[in-house]
Amino acid sequence: MIVAAPSFALAAEEAAPEGTWFGTLFFAINFLLFIGILYRFAGPMLGTFFRERAAGIRAQIERLNSALQEAQDLANRAAAGMAQLEQEAAQLKSEIDNETLFIANRIREGARATADRIRRDTTLTSEALADAAQRRVRARLATNAANIARALIAQNFQSSDQSRLVDSFMEKIRQEAAQ
Repeated sequence: MIVAAPSFALAAEEAAPEGTWFGTLFFAINFLLFIGILYRFAGPMLGTFFRERAAGIRAQIERLNSALQEAQDLANRAAAGMAQLEQEAAQLKSEIDNETLFIANRIREGARATADRIRRDTTLTSEALADAAQRRVRARLATNAANIARALIAQNFQSSDQSRLVDSFMEKIRQEAAQ
């Protein structure tokens, strides 16, 4: 700092003793000799050290660059794989939606067909039940009418009525046999 601003040195309380140029020259020569000895003896070792260090740094940079390239390739493959997986997932979702829609439509159609069959079966069953009820009513009416007729015939039937009925019945049979 004193070299940069000599006024600071002069502002000191005591003035520094003035040195000779010979002392400065002596220190400069010693410094140059020191540099020369360093260059002569330590120079080759320093050169070798710095060359080896530079080679090591270059090798490490190359390894890091190749590792970076491999990582980028791996990341690109992973991104491509993810894109393919997303595409396959979208395709599977679409297929599942289509299959679900198809199955839901089949279930609706089956339900409609079953409902129609149940309606038809109900109609047929109700008609069959009505026919059976009508037959039972007719059979009961016929049984009751026969019982009433038997009771009336037993009360009012004479032997002459019986021979007339037999003759009438025989006449009907002859007529039907003639036809």
